[in-house]
Amino acid sequence: MGEHGWWKALGGLLPNGGLSPNEAGSMDMIFDSERWTMAEERTAELIACIQPNAVSEGRRNAVANYVQRLISKCFPCQVFTFGSVPLKTYLPDGDIDLTTFSKDRNLKDTWVHQVLDMLQNEEKHENAEFRVKEVQYIQAEVKIIKCLVENIVVDISFNQLGGLCTLCFLEEVSDAKPATACGIFISGVSGMIDLLGICVSFNLP
Repeated sequence: MGEHGWWKALGGLLPNGGLSPNEAGSMDMIFDSERWTMAEERTAELIACIQPNAVSEGRRNAVANYVQRLISKCFPCQVFTFGSVPLKTYLPDGDIDLTTFSKDRNLKDTWVHQVLDMLQNEEKHENAEFRVKEVQYIQAEVKIIKCLVENIVVDISFNQLGGLCTLCFLEEVSDAKPATACGIFISGVSGMIDLLGICVSFNLP
């Protein structure tokens, strides 16, 4: 009966009220286009809900600056943010990652207690600039102090270069103009050299 003879024998009607193969193919194209447009619109709505904006960015930067100031009161140091906040890739419930560098090698064994005491005192401070709560010390391979500041999770570490290396490399690649893989690699190496300067400055291994 030929490729579509069975359909013609039924007078152009298919069981279950279906369409002919040619008509079905045409409708698939229409539906595919409509569904694709709908998917793009829904995706755009979702991204708009979760992507960083001026308000969330300002709030997170304010919290990060606040914690940096508190840590700096404990001992001479520099505190850097890394991870999703400076890269502006955080989700609404994403945390703020901070790492502290100091030239005083003796702080390696005491910094945790000093920062922990400071945050716990700030937790009791009713008139604090931001609300601090749930301060805890995570005794893992990399020691971390974790707390909530304005309901944002803040993780604090000490002398950790790994996150800064990743941040520096990704920023260099992001800022680089279209180039060869070699050119991007060189941009990343440039950032790594800057980090080596931090190592030397703070006598890090």
